[in-house]
Formats: sequence, C-alpha cells, structure tokens
Amino acid sequence: MLDLQSNNIGNTGSQYISHLLENNKTLECLSLACNVIGDNGAALIAAALDANKTLTTLDLQQNQIAEQGGKILLNTLKTNQTLIKFNLIGNPCSQANILDEITLIKNDKMVTSIKLESRRIEEKGAQYIAEALINNERITSVNLDHNKIKDQGLKCLMNVLKIDKKILILSLDDNGIIDEGAEYIADMLKSNNTLRILNLHSNQITNEGAQSIANALTYNTVLKELNLSHNKIRKKGLEYFIDVLGHHTPIVDIDFSGNPAPRCLIVSATTAVLQERTVRDVMLKSKCVGMRKVRYLAKALVLAKSLTVLDLDDNKLGDDGVQCIAQALTNSKMLTVLKLRRNLISFVGIQYLVPILHNMPVIKKLYLSNNQIGDEGAKIIASFLQSNTTLTMITLDQNEIGSDGEHFLIDAFINNTTLKTLDIAGNKSNGCTILECLVHLRFNTEMASLSLDNNQITDQGVHYLVDALKTHQKMTSLSLDNNQITDQGAEYLSEMIKNNRTLKILSLRSNKIRRRGGQLIADSLIDNTTLTKLYLDNNECTVIQTMCAIRNDDIFNLIDLQRKHIEDTDLQYLSHSLKYNRRVTTIILNGNNIGNTGAQYLADILRNHTNITELSLESNNIGDEGAKYLADALQNNTSVIKLNLSCNKIGTAGAISLTEALLNNTTTLEIDLRRNTLLTLNLQSNKIGDEGAMHLANGLRNNTTLQELGLRENDVGPLGAQYLADVLGENTTLVTLILRDNIISDAGLEHIANALNTNKTLNVLDLSRNKIKASSRRHLINMFQCNQSLINVDLTGNGQGDCAVIGAAVEIRNNQNLTTVNLRCSRLGDEGTKILCQALQVNHSIITLDLQSNDISENGAELLAKVLYDNEKLTTFLLGNNKIGDNGAKCLADAFHSNTVLSILDLSANNIGPIGIGHLSLALCNDTTLIKLDLSSNEVGNEGVQLLANGLNKNMRLKDLDLGINNIGDEGVEYLANLLKNETGLEKLDLRSNQITDRGAECLATGLSQNRTLKRISLWQNEITANARRKLFGWIIWC
Repeated sequence: MLDLQSNNIGNTGSQYISHLLENNKTLECLSLACNVIGDNGAALIAAALDANKTLTTLDLQQNQIAEQGGKILLNTLKTNQTLIKFNLIGNPCSQANILDEITLIKNDKMVTSIKLESRRIEEKGAQYIAEALINNERITSVNLDHNKIKDQGLKCLMNVLKIDKKILILSLDDNGIIDEGAEYIADMLKSNNTLRILNLHSNQITNEGAQSIANALTYNTVLKELNLSHNKIRKKGLEYFIDVLGHHTPIVDIDFSGNPAPRCLIVSATTAVLQERTVRDVMLKSKCVGMRKVRYLAKALVLAKSLTVLDLDDNKLGDDGVQCIAQALTNSKMLTVLKLRRNLISFVGIQYLVPILHNMPVIKKLYLSNNQIGDEGAKIIASFLQSNTTLTMITLDQNEIGSDGEHFLIDAFINNTTLKTLDIAGNKSNGCTILECLVHLRFNTEMASLSLDNNQITDQGVHYLVDALKTHQKMTSLSLDNNQITDQGAEYLSEMIKNNRTLKILSLRSNKIRRRGGQLIADSLIDNTTLTKLYLDNNECTVIQTMCAIRNDDIFNLIDLQRKHIEDTDLQYLSHSLKYNRRVTTIILNGNNIGNTGAQYLADILRNHTNITELSLESNNIGDEGAKYLADALQNNTSVIKLNLSCNKIGTAGAISLTEALLNNTTTLEIDLRRNTLLTLNLQSNKIGDEGAMHLANGLRNNTTLQELGLRENDVGPLGAQYLADVLGENTTLVTLILRDNIISDAGLEHIANALNTNKTLNVLDLSRNKIKASSRRHLINMFQCNQSLINVDLTGNGQGDCAVIGAAVEIRNNQNLTTVNLRCSRLGDEGTKILCQALQVNHSIITLDLQSNDISENGAELLAKVLYDNEKLTTFLLGNNKIGDNGAKCLADAFHSNTVLSILDLSANNIGPIGIGHLSLALCNDTTLIKLDLSSNEVGNEGVQLLANGLNKNMRLKDLDLGINNIGDEGVEYLANLLKNETGLEKLDLRSNQITDRGAECLATGLSQNRTLKRISLWQNEITANARRKLFGWIIWC
C-alpha cells in the first residue's frame, strides 16, 4: 500500500505516479486523496491503469478532476479487470458519484446488490450503470431511489433488463419518471423473466403510463409486487389495472395509495384478493374505505375462499357498507377474525351481519367496539350468542348499550359456554363492566385478585358477581371501591362472606352502604374465619367502619367514636371486633345514644379485654342498670385506669353498684399501663345525691387504687360531703376530688376542711359554686394552715373573697413550680392579704404577682413589704388601684432598700401623696433594678415631683415613669426639665391629664434639647397650645 494523500500532488506528480503504475508489479492500494490532480493528471493515471494488473484500490477523492478527466477514467474502467474500489467523490465531475459502484459491479465477485439512492445520478450516470450491468451474473437488487435518471436514463436501464437474468428487485422511487419512461418499463416487462419486485413510488406517471404498464402485465408472468403509490394516476388509470388484474395471476401486492383516484386503496386491496385466491389476511385498518368505495372490496372478497382475517377498523363503513361486506362473506367458511371497530354501525348493520355469522363455522373473534349498536343491537348479538359455539372473543365497548341490552347479554352469557373474553366497558349501563368481569371469571379459575374500583357498579351488578364467585375457589382479594353499592348490595356480599372460605381481603370503600348494610356485613363476619381485611371507609356506617379497622388491626390504641349516633346494638359489633385486636387501650364513646343495653356490651368488653385502660362514656343515656353492668365488670378488672360516666342518668342505685365494685378493686397503686387497675371514676352530671355519695364513700374506704373521683353536678349536699370527708380522713390514694356545682354549703365545707387537716395525698380539690358563705372563713383558714399536700383548690363562685384567696394561697404554698399569681379583683382586703403573705413566705418561685383592685390598705402593704424584704425571685409587682396611702408606700419603700430583683412596680391609684413619694424617692436613689414605675392617678403634685426628681438624679436604671393624672403644674414640670438636662436613663415619660401650660412645655423643650435618652413623652389632656406643642415635635415622639 502507498499512501500519498494531502501532499499537494498535481498533474506533474501524476506523471511520476503513472510511471510507477506501469512498472510496479506488486502495489495493490494507492491513496492520492486530497491533492490537486486535474484532468491531465487523471489522463496519465488512466493510461497507466490499462497496463497495470495488480492495483485493486485507488482513492482519488477531493482532487480537481473535472468532466473530461472523469470520462477518461470511466472509459478505462470499462476494460480494467482488477480495480475493485475506486473513489472519485469530491471532484467536480458528474461521474464522481457512481464510479465506485460501477467498479464494484464490474470487478467485485462478491457484490449481489447495489445501493445508489440519493446520489444525484442523472441520465448519463444511469447510462454508465446500465453499461456496467451488461452481462451481469451476480447482482440481484438495484436501488436507484431519489435520483434524477428520468426517461432517457431509464431507457438505458430497461434495455439491459430486457435480457438480464439475475435482477429480482428494482427500485426507482422518486426519479422524475413520466409516461414516456413508463412505456420503456412496460416494454421491459413484456420480455423480462426474472424481476419480482418493481418500485415506482413518487414519480410522475399518469393514466397513460398506467395503461402502458397494465397492458404489459398481461404478458408478464413473474412480477409479484408493484408499487405505483404517489404518482398521478386517476380513475381511468385504475380501471386499466382492474380489468387486467382480473385475469392476471402473478401480482399479489400492488400499491396505488397516494394517487388522486378516489379508490386507490380499495383497488390495492382488491388486487391482492383477486390475484391471490388463497390470501388469508386482508388488513385495511384506517384506509378511508367508506360506504361508497366498499363495493369494490366486497366484489373481490366474494372470491376469497381462504380468507381468515379481515380488518376493516376505522373506515366509516356505516350500515350499508356492513351489508356489502356481509353479502360478500356469505360463503366464507374459514374466517376466524372480523374487525369492524369505529365504523358507525347501528343495530341495522348488526341485523345484516349476524345471519352471516351464523354460517361461519370457525369464527372466533368479533370486534365491534366504538359503534352505535345500542340495546337493539345488543339484543341481536345476545340471540346469536345463545346458540353460537365458536366465538371466544367479542368487543362491544363504547356502543351506547343501556340496562336493557345488558340484561339481554347476561341472559345469553348464562347459556353460552365458549365466550372467554368480552370487552363491554364505556357503555350507558353501569352493569356492563360486571358482565365483562363475569366472562373473564368463568374461564380464569386461577384468578386470585380482582379489582373493580371506580366502575359505578350497582347492587344488581354485585348480585351477578356474587353468583359468579360461588364456584370460584382461588379468589383471595376483591376490591369494589368507589362504586354505587347500597345496603342491598351489602346483603348480597354478606351472604357470600358467610359461605366463602378463600377470600382474605374485601374492600368496599366509598360506596353508599348505611347502617343496615353494615350490620349485615358485620353479622356475616361472626362465623367467617378467613377474611382478615375488610375496608368500609367513607360509607355511612361509622361503627362498622371502625369495627373493620379494629379487625384489620389498623387501629393501634385509640377508638374515638364521639358523637357518631351510636346505639346499643352497634356495641355488639364493637365487642366482636375486639376479639381480633389486643392493642386498643382507650375507647371514647362520648355524646352518643348508648343506654343500659349498650353498657352491658361494654361490660363484656371490659371482662374479656384486659388491655383496656380508659373508657369514656360521657353524655349518654346510661342509668342505674347500665352502671351495674359496668360495676360488675370492674369487680375483677385489673386494667381500667379511667372510667368516665359523666352526664348520664346514674342515680343512687348506680352509685351503690359502682361502690361495691370499688370494694373489690384492690390491686397495686402503681400506674402500670400493662396491669393497672381503676384510677379514675367520673360520674359528672348524674343524680347520685347524698345517698349515692354515701355508698361511694363506703367503697372508697377499702379501695387502694382510685386516684380521681368526679362528682360534678350530682346534687351532693352537706350530708354527702360528710360521707366523703370521712373517707378523706382515711384514704391514702385519692389525688383529685371534683365536687363543683353541688350544694355542700358551709356545713359540708366544714366536714371536708376538717378531714383535710390530716389527709396527705389529695392534690386537687374543686369546690367551686357550692353555696359556701362567709361563715366558713375559719374552716378554710384552718385547712390552709394544716394541709401541706393540696396544690390546686378551686373555691370560685362561692360569694366571698376568702374562698378565692384560700385557693390561691394553697397553690402558692404547696406548688413550688408556680411562677405567676393573678388575683386581680378578688376582694382580698387586708385579711386575705394576710393569708396570701403566709403562703408567699414559703414559696420562692413566684416571678409575677398581680394584686390590683383588692381593697388593700396600708396594713396589707406592710404585710406585703415583709414578703419583699428577702425575696429573690419577684420581678413584677402590680398593686394598682388599692388604698395603701403614704404609710403603705413608706413600708414598700423600706423593703425596696434590700430587694435586688424587682424591675416593674405598679402603685397607681393608691392615694399616695408627697410624703409617700418622698420615701419612694429615697429608695430610688439606691435602686439598681427597677426599670418601670407607675405612679399615675395618685396625689404627687409639684412638691412630690420635686422629691422624685431629686431621687432620679442618682438613678440611671429607671426607663419608664408614669406620672399621669397627678395635679402636676408648670412648677413640677420645671423640676423634670432640669432632670432631663442632666444625664438620665429615662426613655418614656407619661404626664397626661395634668395642669401643664405653654410655660411648662417651653421648659420641657429646653430640657429636651440637652437630653439624649428620652424617646417618648405623653402630654395628652394638658393646657398646652398648638404653638407650644410644635416646639416639642422636633425632640420627641408626641403622644
């Protein structure tokens, strides 16, 4: 091999190459690509090739060889017997695109096909190719698609093919061939005995050319396939072929598609049938056959004795077209598949079709989807199915079939034993989907799972389905979610559940099943041991839905059925479902219609399920009888922690029953969620009265576990309180006792207070709204002083301040986690304050104390001052709107000298005058923590302001000072203005509703001009004019 590409070799260099080729006896490959060889150089190389006998590959691509040099090289190749690969591409000569293939045709003994599509070959190039094909002994396929050989180039090729004995396939698509060229083709066909396939797609042949080719076919006995698609053949040209093809047998495939004749596609198909009487499949899907053109096909189909498949989908045949096809198929005995989908067929077309189907002995598949057969057409097909024994598949989806048609088809299906596949979805009747499923189920006995969700299945459809599943032994999962199933359908399903022993999962979500249907399903589950998952979510049977969730083990620990209209019978199903779930610990049934019978079912639950720790039955209709059922269950129960029976109809007898249960409930005190016992009993809003309280008290004497007892609104009076008090003196487990909204009065309180002197376990006591009067003061105080365990005592709504303060005092003293005490407007007075201060002395956690509006005088202030002396937690102290006066202010001021944490102090509206302000001023001199001081609505006056200003001269901590409504005039403002000139920490100053005039405002403006800290001042409702206010605007935010 010699590679000389890209070496700038020209015509002169070609001379040396020529000498080399003439003398060298071994060189086989020579590359001269990408040089500058021209026509003269090509002539020199061509001359040398005549003498050379060894070179097999010559590459001259991308040189400058023009038309003359190309001709010389071409003539040389005609006689050269050794060159196999010759590349002239990229040269400016017309022969460049074909010389390589011509070389192969002549000299490559292995080549059997040539592909020259899209080579820009014109008439001259076709002539060269024709010359190369003379005496062809190997080439069987020639592809010249997408060139420009035209009629004269075609003439040369056809002359060769007249005598050729090897070429089987000739493709001349898109070559500009017109009628003259068609005559050359026709002349060739008359004498050629080898060509089997001829492609003339996308040329310019018209009726005249078609006539020439059609006539030639009468002489030709070998051509099988002819493609004349996308030419210019019209109706007359097609008629020539129809006449000829009726007597010409070899052609089996002819394509006229894309011609302007109206029946091109039909003639193509008709030709296949006419010329091949043994044709088995005719596929004309989406070929725009239509009602008028179908008769041409029908005429041919009469002769198709061996036809097995006929596909006419998507052709808009209509009823008349179906009639034509049906008549043509009258004697068709081998047809197995007939496709007529999307053809505008109504019941009339079905009337034409069905009689023919009766005579087809092997018909197996019939496709009629997306037509318009309706109920009448379904009736005709149903009649056919009654007696047919060959059809295995029929499609009737999207055919406007209603409920009547559905019934006809179902009746036919019952008697038909061969149909295996039925497609009937998308019709008017909701039951059609079920029918489709029934057909599928009959022959698919191994099916284990079936989903029919979102199909608008009605009760009747469920009926059919249930019947089909009676003999189906492999189905384990059935889903019917989001359909139209009501109680009637639920009844059919319940019968199936009773007898079925294979189904494990049944889903009926989002249907219309109500209480009755749910109960029927629940009843069927009692004896069923195989169904493990049943879903009824989003129906109208709440209890049964929950029951299913419990049975499915989808509920972990809580059943919440509050206000679900649950009745007694529903609880029977709940009890049954809990057999399958041992994780539920809490059942909430508040606000339902549960009575004594329901309580009996619940009692069964408590007996059988030792994992239940909480049962809430608030606001139901349980009476004494129901309470007895529950009490009996509690006798030996060792798990229930909390039982809520508030707002029922339990009276004395019920309380007695519960009391007796408590006598035997003696398990451990420790709250153990696995094996605990009754800790909470809530009997709110019943009518147990004093007698019931007596029995409850008796029960509590020996009970060592009950921790909470709620007896709100139960008509418990002084006597009942006495019974309970007797128990409190001995009981060591009860932590919470709720007696609010009863009538225990002062006498009852005395008993309870005395009992609490020795009780060490009760933490919470609610005696609010119990008609307790002032005469109980000493009992309350005694209870407060003696009891160290109470944390929360509620005595509100009893008509006196002592009750409120006693409750607060108890919590303050015993709850060391308390941080805020709010007793605003509690009518404490000095006596109440005394009790409060006793509690505050031992509590070191209070941060905020609000005692506003409580009639506290200087005596109460003195008591509070003692609390403040050593307090290290209190940061906010609100004492506004009391009556402490100057002496009270003095006591508090003295306490502030040693207090290091108080930051907010409210002494507004306390009758404090200049004397009290003087004491406070002295305290401010040394105070380093107070940041907000409210002295509004007192009697400070100008004198008091002077004293206060003196104290603030040495205080840099105070940020917020309120002196509103204090009779301060211009003289007092002058003291404040001087204070503002000096370095101070004040950021907010409130002087609203005083007696300040323009003179005072001018003083303030002067002081503010030298102040850098004040951000806000309020001078609202003073006697300052607009001009004076404007002087202040530049310094502060006006309020």
